[in-house]
Amino acid sequence: MNAIKITDTNGFVDELLGEYLKNGMGALSKREVDILIMYLLGKYGDLVTLSNHELSIRLQMTETHVKNLRYEAHLKYPPVEEKYVEIQFLLVLARSVFDAEKEKINFVLEDEYLRHAIQGRLKARGMFADSSFNTEIIKIDHTALEKLIREMYGKKVADQFQKGFSRLLKKEAGMDFQSLLKTFVKSAVNSLGSAVGPLAIAQLKLLVPEVFPS
Repeated sequence: MNAIKITDTNGFVDELLGEYLKNGMGALSKREVDILIMYLLGKYGDLVTLSNHELSIRLQMTETHVKNLRYEAHLKYPPVEEKYVEIQFLLVLARSVFDAEKEKINFVLEDEYLRHAIQGRLKARGMFADSSFNTEIIKIDHTALEKLIREMYGKKVADQFQKGFSRLLKKEAGMDFQSLLKTFVKSAVNSLGSAVGPLAIAQLKLLVPEVFPS
């Protein structure tokens, strides 16, 4: 079984012991310990590269169990990081693909907490993303995505994405979706500034190593 890589071992252990011993040893139930471990793996591990299915194999539990634990971890340990949704959505977009025939951007959003946050932002603006086939597979047109990008990462990043996407639709030489993604991710990270901490950078290095070399 492949091990889960921990990007900050000291941080993982310190937070684990702090939470586990906060109310005395043995105070947490097995379920609460499982939720705590899942939260810490999400914060300090390389789960960003793993689907719920892949994680279920590594943790030797059902995919449904993994999904529920991930969601409960978000509820019990709400994200306190500045720009959490923006950073996590950026990690999702870094793995997106382009359906040229339908001119839609497709990505997998297994994180229920993040999915509700993104869908809420779209709904508030009278927009929606297609997830009729599978709730975890999101299909969104570039206009709606550009509006999300504008709101989350700023006008400069959105304008740059829009121009790049126009070039992509025109099938200009040297422009493909992966090139567009690399430029977008780098610009979005610069826009978010210090809110993108070392853990997020470590995750981005796993997803787009050519943009963030070690």
